[in-house]
Amino acid sequence: MSADPPTDPPADRPASNLPGIYPGWIMVAACFVLAFFAWGLGFYGHGFFIAALRAARGWSTGLLSGAVASFWFVGVPSALVVGRMLDRHGPRWIVLYGAVAMGVGGILVGQATEVWQIFALFMVMGSAYPALATAAISASLVPWFERRLGLALGLALSGASAGGVVMPPLLVWLASAYGFDMALAGVGIAVLLLVSPLALFVLRRPHDRAETAGERDRPPAHADRAAQPGMGDFIRSRAFWRIAAASTLALAAQVGFLMHQLPALEAELGLSAAAFAVSVVAGSAVLGRFVLGGLSLRIALPYLAAGCYLIQAAGLVLIVLGQGPILLYGGSALAGIVVGCIVMLPPLLLSDKFGANGYGTAYGLISAIMFLGASATTAMVGLLRDLTGGYTPAFLLLVVMELTAALVITWRRSRL
Repeated sequence: MSADPPTDPPADRPASNLPGIYPGWIMVAACFVLAFFAWGLGFYGHGFFIAALRAARGWSTGLLSGAVASFWFVGVPSALVVGRMLDRHGPRWIVLYGAVAMGVGGILVGQATEVWQIFALFMVMGSAYPALATAAISASLVPWFERRLGLALGLALSGASAGGVVMPPLLVWLASAYGFDMALAGVGIAVLLLVSPLALFVLRRPHDRAETAGERDRPPAHADRAAQPGMGDFIRSRAFWRIAAASTLALAAQVGFLMHQLPALEAELGLSAAAFAVSVVAGSAVLGRFVLGGLSLRIALPYLAAGCYLIQAAGLVLIVLGQGPILLYGGSALAGIVVGCIVMLPPLLLSDKFGANGYGTAYGLISAIMFLGASATTAMVGLLRDLTGGYTPAFLLLVVMELTAALVITWRRSRL
């Protein structure tokens, strides 16, 4: 016997009653803001944290990379819990927690003077990241979109690119003008003030199938909770593990690069110019997301994914071999054009294979696996840099990971 589908209180209905606007696009706009801060502070911000804390506190790159790795490591259990909670209760309270933990954590990082404090705060922020980033965003949009899911995700996750373009240079400028602590205080307060109202009053799931008429052929994810697959169903699926393995290799390589891009390019370009290279990556990702959204309707997703992994590998090779600003910016742009695609691909692959029912659980599980990969890779890149005195061996390892991901996702494609 099916349980009644959970619904949010009627107070949030006005957001869906704007004349002439499909309510799913309201969710897309809200998710854009989530992505802006999730990636701007909780993702692209780590390169700034490593460089700024190394300069201000004298801590080594390897030590700070370990602290950043703790951010991703805590994301493992957090992603599992967030995914299941999104399936059961919707996005409202999950996103509110993410806003509070990310905002307060960012404020306190600027006040930290001991290494253990940095580790603890990065772990708090890591627990918030799944509640603001792809897990929460895709789980908020999948119940509203099927036919245009690629476009909806592309628009929403453009907020990640906007955050990457704006936040690193903004943090560098604020820190130079007002100090490291005041810079993070201002950004943390902005997260609290802008994201919390969206969580409380805008984000929700469809009240009934009529709200998604013409967009979804399959019922919303919560339409029949008794029919929702559990974590064990996905663990026993070979298709799930193929998606998980390829996504983890590619995303971990991408995270390892992005977490270290700023300090890796700082020696050649200087801090401000290296921060601009981070913005180049994020800006390039905007174009890539929209191209992926269109191509996802025309090209088989595994082949599309493999192409994205190979493009990023080529960009990393150019950065490793390049000398001078033009080649380094060019490599950053090439690697960056698929940054958003690599983030979008796991939701698209999962939704295409398994549908909306149990999506939160499926993405929570795959996200936990990706967090493990990202955590280990971030720490490994920092340690390799300290051992070898440069980033070339570490970045070449990332290239190998991208190539392996391309092989995995296309291997025996018929089983996907």
